[in-house]
Amino acid sequence: MKINKFIIILIFLSILGTVFIYNSLPDKVATHFDFRGQPDKYSSKSYVIFTSLLPLAIYLFMTFLPSIDPKKNSYLKHKKAYEVTKISIVLFMIVLNWSIIMIALGFNINLSVIVRILIGILFIVIGNFMSQIRHNYFFGIKTPWTLASEFVWKKTHRVGAFSFIIGGLLIIVTSLTKGILGLITFILAMIIVIFYPMLYSYIEFKKISKE
Repeated sequence: MKINKFIIILIFLSILGTVFIYNSLPDKVATHFDFRGQPDKYSSKSYVIFTSLLPLAIYLFMTFLPSIDPKKNSYLKHKKAYEVTKISIVLFMIVLNWSIIMIALGFNINLSVIVRILIGILFIVIGNFMSQIRHNYFFGIKTPWTLASEFVWKKTHRVGAFSFIIGGLLIIVTSLTKGILGLITFILAMIIVIFYPMLYSYIEFKKISKE
């Protein structure tokens, strides 16, 4: 697949910006936060070098991946869905990197809220393109039953589109709620996004197996 020059430039600008600001960072930076957004783990500031390089690694890996998929022709059919997903994940990682940097510089940012909003948006974006995803081995809802049947694959991804959108909206809602309610809503959203399509693919496969 072709390299998106704009995204590559954006990635390298992010890396150069991280290197430029590196000496201004404290020796330790917060790298993990609890559900309330409070830091509960610190690492060496060299961690931001890793997070700045991660978008480049992800982009190159996802660009290379279709070439080794036995069903590589499927990527021609869902090219837009794959490209949008790839770019969305890269942008997610760039924002995450700079959020960690801003927090280390003393800005009052709740990373837990940012991450939940970004994950919610990512799920909504993927959900809008999910029905376009064709049978392959790396991209989409891969269960034993969707991989075994292209018919189940198509039905699961049509249902999965709604699951991802609804789950994404719920995850965004959790950023506005606090305490146990926010946690329960987040868990419910993840069940809708992950487990419901899995269960649906199993049920649909069992139906066609009986025919």
